[in-house]
Amino acid sequence: MTRRAAAGLLLALAAAPAAAQTEFAGTWRGAYVCAQGNTAVALTIEPRKDGSVSALFHFEAAPDNPDVPMGCFEMQGRAGDTSGAIALRPVRWLRRPANYVMVGLDGAISADGGRIQGVVRGPGCTAFRVERSAGPPGGEACRAGAPLLSLR
Repeated sequence: MTRRAAAGLLLALAAAPAAAQTEFAGTWRGAYVCAQGNTAVALTIEPRKDGSVSALFHFEAAPDNPDVPMGCFEMQGRAGDTSGAIALRPVRWLRRPANYVMVGLDGAISADGGRIQGVVRGPGCTAFRVERSAGPPGGEACRAGAPLLSLR
């Protein structure tokens, strides 16, 4: 292998994680299921310079489960190389409802890049599914208790 070809291969391999992060970047809306039942969620994912991703997990009542309180927390994790996988772990609460715990997410992006689905890592939790969407309220809106009106 020539030096030029080897250098090109190294550049391509180094760019793969950045490309994987970029495919997850943006806002995703949908639902997840934990002990409280079906819950609406907006997940905002941002790539970081160190190769990881950060996220805001913003949840509230779903139309079929109106008693769920609003809350949000920060997450961080990894967006998979060429596998399309993502793993997010909770970091800290921005707005915590009484008796709620933060959860983790392990999922994969769909082939068309429009959906992420997978498992929720937490007590009494099962699955989540979100679709690419316009931006939700940011961290400040969550702290202030702003609802995710577009989810209703």
